[in-house]
Amino acid sequence: MQIPRDQAEKLKRYFINADPFLWGTLGAKNKRQRLKQLKNDGLLSNYSEGSNATYSKINQDLLVELGIEGILERIVVPRVNSVFSPDVLSYFRRCWDQGQNPDMKYLVSQRLYRKWRLTDESIYEREGFQFDAVGVGPTYRVVGHKDPAHLFVQIDTQHSFVERWTVFAGLWFEEIEPLLEATPEGIA
Repeated sequence: MQIPRDQAEKLKRYFINADPFLWGTLGAKNKRQRLKQLKNDGLLSNYSEGSNATYSKINQDLLVELGIEGILERIVVPRVNSVFSPDVLSYFRRCWDQGQNPDMKYLVSQRLYRKWRLTDESIYEREGFQFDAVGVGPTYRVVGHKDPAHLFVQIDTQHSFVERWTVFAGLWFEEIEPLLEATPEGIA
């Protein structure tokens, strides 16, 4: 993907100042897991196991290793395309163009959002029997910390409605997606 210099500089500033890290495109929940995920993808090979680099340092190293083009091609775009179908992205685009938030019922029907109940075992993955504080019993771990919809929209979880688009949504629809359309071969 060829990005004009001024646009690459703008994207680089967005990347450096992104919150959450990598705009939340990684599925991992914390820094250690995110670093491990990047290392499993063949990136940041100079980081040792258990490295505790700051996000600023990780961003700098990713920019040196891949450049902003590589970050988009190898991390951001493939992750978005693996989570969201073309139909969903098209629906989001139509909503974005009309200045409207996506409908909550649509997000639920597409399995992009579900109301979390922390006491409901359906959000937990059973790990097996281990000793716990009370004795022996099954232990569970939370599967995922956010639904996919949170990448593009902020949701008021208490009242179950879409509040607004995220910064990443604007970046995707106004900067990244036009680059993908301008690239003849596109990015998978």
